Amino acid sequence: MKERTSRRDSTEGGAPDARLRYRVVRDPDAAEVLMNPTTLRQIAPFLGRARTVGQAAEESGELPNTVLKRVRRFRGAELLEVAGTVPRRGRPMKLYRTTADLFFVPFEATAAESLEASLAERDAYWERLLRRNVVRGRMEALGTWGTRVYRDDRGRLQVQTAVTPEADATTLDADAPAVLSSWRDSVTLDFEDAKALQREMYELLLRYEQKQGAQRYIVRLALAPVHRA
Repeated sequence: MKERTSRRDSTEGGAPDARLRYRVVRDPDAAEVLMNPTTLRQIAPFLGRARTVGQAAEESGELPNTVLKRVRRFRGAELLEVAGTVPRRGRPMKLYRTTADLFFVPFEATAAESLEASLAERDAYWERLLRRNVVRGRMEALGTWGTRVYRDDRGRLQVQTAVTPEADATTLDADAPAVLSSWRDSVTLDFEDAKALQREMYELLLRYEQKQGAQRYIVRLALAPVHRA
């Protein structure tokens, strides 16, 4: 893995805006760690900052011995390095940090058969997390529910969550859980309107992302033109 320093600035949220050490990861084992959401969250406490095993364990809520085993694996994949020590009585504690502040994994380094498969594999973890917690929130508010399928007055196919054929299922009430999972595949827009919606969705996400509330939420926004074969 070749190490470089990024000097690229960007006005988009989430992009690097300072000098960062970065690595292009071509080793399949290292790429698997970074592309798998589970192992990525395990290495995340050390990304761009130095942490002891104990600090990382406290942050993740796991046992130090469990974190130590992972540290050894990540060092073997050249993703972690010893960044220093913390003095204490007896043997000093090691500080670990990722070998770069930013990792770039080219598609060729992954085991995915296509870019679509790569995206599906990456999103699968988050899809399950979102689905599981949407169901939990809806069950708390509604109990069990069903699906209503019909064509509306404009001739569009509607597939809706409902409590009965006549009663909607909604969690928009003030005291209901803040959950939402909604798909629309028949929204018709001109390109200019689609770009405006894209920007508004992105700006809305950034605005709420700045808040520091008590509850962690998973949020997904998506938009794409539908091309039919």
